[in-house]
Amino acid sequence: MGSAVQADQAKYERALARYLRIPADDRRSGHREKILRILGVENPREFLAMHIPLWPAKIDELLDPSCTDMLPVSISHSYVNWVRGAIRSMPGGVRVKIFASKLEATGLKEATRSLLSRMTGNVPGDFVVTFVELVEKVHKDTLFGVRDDAGREHSLYISRFGCLGEYVYAGIPPLVGLPALPVVHHVTPQGEEVLIKPMEEGTNIFLHDDLSASRIQEEGPWWVEGAARQDALGDCIGTVLRFGHYVATPDRKVIMIDNIELFHLDESDVRIFEPIHDFLPRKAFPQDARRRKDLHRSMRADYDQAYRDQMRAIAQEWGGIERYFVQMRRHIRAYTGEPFEKVLAGVKARVFGTR
Repeated sequence: MGSAVQADQAKYERALARYLRIPADDRRSGHREKILRILGVENPREFLAMHIPLWPAKIDELLDPSCTDMLPVSISHSYVNWVRGAIRSMPGGVRVKIFASKLEATGLKEATRSLLSRMTGNVPGDFVVTFVELVEKVHKDTLFGVRDDAGREHSLYISRFGCLGEYVYAGIPPLVGLPALPVVHHVTPQGEEVLIKPMEEGTNIFLHDDLSASRIQEEGPWWVEGAARQDALGDCIGTVLRFGHYVATPDRKVIMIDNIELFHLDESDVRIFEPIHDFLPRKAFPQDARRRKDLHRSMRADYDQAYRDQMRAIAQEWGGIERYFVQMRRHIRAYTGEPFEKVLAGVKARVFGTR
């Protein structure tokens, strides 16, 4: 961070500390206009006058350095889009200042450094926030960029939904030779639970708008194999899938994203998704039944072989999986609300059963 930017950030944080010393009931429009002006908001009076219920209080929540949330309203609330739109209307540098002021008090700085270390293999000395955006996704609400002390740029998500499930899941694929994004589960000193994770890079196989038949035929075989192997693990631990979970990365691996629902292990539980060996042929040849059928036959055979191979690999690594689950037993108990032994037995039955 340049010296001028550092000085500007420090000036804002000193002014914010003075502002927060004013009791909430005594804060007036003039106080809020002053702090917003120092922050860099254009026309603070107009910003304060937005017709949003409890808007002054929401602004105070947004500025609170002890809260990680950049969207101070429930995503299920009727006026969430108004609040999101108002914050998006702020200059980008303003959002960066607000977010940067939260890093120390919430412990996000060390949590982010921990994630960067896992991503790069090096312990970063420091980093600077380069951008902050609000995204309209249930599982990921804040996207922020950082530049580490080696000059590398990274895009990261902060999530507040399904944190525990995704945290437990993230440690399992590497135990059975499968790729997974690293995550950091963090509970702030104020008791707020968040998950920090890198933004996925690559092609979202189910959500990509322009998958040509030639590309599906060229890259489909490794997409199908990667998805089959991830599906085998998912069937063992009871994940629930929806469109958009498969991402094909630039290094030719298939990862799963947003795995927030685990341990659906009852016979009546259904994994909600269209198999990739059905989806890709339909996408490639929507009007050509013969070519669609031929591609489906080939992909289904490849899928089944990779699935069986991965199931054998999972069974071989059961000891490591069981040890990991024991380490995570407190989290698994909190996540499922069921006795740990019941969950472990359910997963083991899936691993050593037959499809």
